[in-house]
Formats: sequence, C-alpha cells, structure tokens
Amino acid sequence: MIMDWEVLADLASDLFDGTNTVTQAADTTAVPGEAPVWTTSARARQEWSNGRLALTTHRLIYAKDGRPTTVVPLAGITDVRVTRSRLTGNVLRITGVGGAHSWENVGEADTFAARLREAVTAADVRHAVEAATLARSPGGSAMLDELERLALLHRHGALTDEEFSQAKKRLVGG
Repeated sequence: MIMDWEVLADLASDLFDGTNTVTQAADTTAVPGEAPVWTTSARARQEWSNGRLALTTHRLIYAKDGRPTTVVPLAGITDVRVTRSRLTGNVLRITGVGGAHSWENVGEADTFAARLREAVTAADVRHAVEAATLARSPGGSAMLDELERLALLHRHGALTDEEFSQAKKRLVGG
C-alpha cells in the first residue's frame, strides 16, 4: 500500500505529540511499507526557530514551514552522534554516504538518536534480506548488481526518488 505523505505526517503527529509542521516533503508519497517511528523538534543551522525532525522506517525528514525539506535515506547512514553546547543545546549529527547533516536544539536528543540508530540497523538488515532474496532468484545476480548500481546513483543524488522507483520497477518487471 502506498501511503500519501500527508497521511504519514499526520499519523506521526498523532502518535507523538499532536503538532504537525512536517507536511512538506521532497515527494508526495511514502515508500511502500514506510511507517512513522519518532518525531521531535529541532532547528537547522542559521535558523532561529525550530522545525520538526521525523524518523520513519525508511528515512529521516526535517521540515520547517517556508524552508525546503531535507530527506536523508536511512540506508547509507554511518554515524549518529549527540553533542551538547550551551549556545545551541543538544546537537544531532548524522554522517552518511550522501554527506553530513546536523540539527541544533534537538528535543529528546538521546532518545531520538537511539531510535535513529535502531532504524538504521533495521534498514540495513531489511536491505541485506532483500539482496539475498534477489540473489537466489533466476537472473538474481545480474539484477542485484543493477539494483546496487541504481541505489548508489540514488544515494549520491544522480537519481531522484521518482527516477529510482521507476528504474527499480522496470528492472524487476513491476
């Protein structure tokens, strides 16, 4: 089932704290099987007020009204750290294949970071299971190589989410 992004954001809002500023998104649909995990307040550098960090089973999203949405796929995140500063409060730093991101004044930063680490591990396990399943299917090795190539292009920004989804569908015959 493909869930509309606004439905996913509303669900996350209802589950966690009743506020909803995570209504803008880089795309209009959630990834199949995507579900909200956690949300908290935070602000990007050079901003005066907080937006929302939303964690789903597939990605981390930062949204603030009037600002472009930041979307970080969980696949490829290699490090999650929380530091503390008198000036900027709790700082969440994410490092991954696609680069580094940081947010300041993060509410419940330690809890959010722990949930993020768990979600990254679950995403890595899910990816490994999918890859093993594809490798066992007829023609799976060639298909797996092509999927890995597409994923790498997507992680580095050469393919948009929509282009990546369409390429995967063509590859698996869907």
